[in-house]
Amino acid sequence: MQFLLVEDDADLRREVGEYLVRRHHGVVALASAAEARAFLDRQPTPTIDAVLCDVNLPDGDGFTLYVQHAARSSAVRWVLLTGDADQQQLDDIRRLSPDLPHAVLIEKPVSLRRLAILLERGAASL
Repeated sequence: MQFLLVEDDADLRREVGEYLVRRHHGVVALASAAEARAFLDRQPTPTIDAVLCDVNLPDGDGFTLYVQHAARSSAVRWVLLTGDADQQQLDDIRRLSPDLPHAVLIEKPVSLRRLAILLERGAASL
C-alpha cells in the first residue's frame, strides 16, 4: 500500500514512516499542509491508498486538507490525528459535505500497531 503521511513533528513523522516501511508499504512523508497540497494537486494525481494527516499543522489543518482533497478519490482512506480530539468538528464537516468519503479521527498518542491496522484494514476495523 502507498501512504501519504503529513506530520509536522519530525520525530513522529520519521517513526511512523519507518514503521510503515518496515511493514513493506510505500510512504511519502511531508511536514506541512502546503507540501501536502502540492503533492495532492500534482498531475497526474498521485496513487495513494490512505492519507494519515495531523490535524494541527503550522500552516493549515488536516480538516481543510480532507475537505479540499477527499472528494477526488473515494477509495483513499483518511485518518486524521490530533492531540486534542475534536470529533464534533469532523461531524460538522460530514453534515455539511455528506458526499465526502469517511474519515477517522484518532487521538494521539496512538500505538503504531493500531495505526497500521487502521490503515491496512480500513476504518471499518475500529
